[in-house]
Amino acid sequence: MAEVLRVISKRSIQTYVLAVGMMGMGLGLAALCAAAWLQGVEPRWSVVLFGLLGLYMVFLGVDEGWLSGLEVTPHRLRIRSFGRWEEYSLTQIEAVDGLRDMLGGGMQIVLMAAQRDPVRVALRRYSNAGLLAQALLDALWLENKELVVMPRLSRRLGQPPFGVFSAKKSKP
Repeated sequence: MAEVLRVISKRSIQTYVLAVGMMGMGLGLAALCAAAWLQGVEPRWSVVLFGLLGLYMVFLGVDEGWLSGLEVTPHRLRIRSFGRWEEYSLTQIEAVDGLRDMLGGGMQIVLMAAQRDPVRVALRRYSNAGLLAQALLDALWLENKELVVMPRLSRRLGQPPFGVFSAKKSKP
């Protein structure tokens, strides 16, 4: 078996539908505000504020659909948002939990360490979310054999190792 060096997120069709829908709603809101501006709606600052909100929705749609991503390696987690990568070392993670994401009902993994704020990893937008979650738990388990996997996540995925980055547990 070839050794896996990294697992990269793959966007699903649902991701693109959500992104295009968000961009459409943002453009609709911006167009509505431009029409209200031209008709002289008062107060003008409210029209500008909602127009900017519409443009922000367009940018969020672009990020959701094309600029975001996730990469898991045996020692690092990389999260891309708005085209910029943030890198997290997995060495000091002591516990991991799983939550339901408010947007789309997907899974969100929370990495907890004593010396820093929790890191939330949203997996809702990826077609290979299960593999990403297993790869992340495998990488965390390789860094810390006493990793605490909270019961909610353990019931959903099981206990590492899963065989993505490490040898799979043999069943007795």
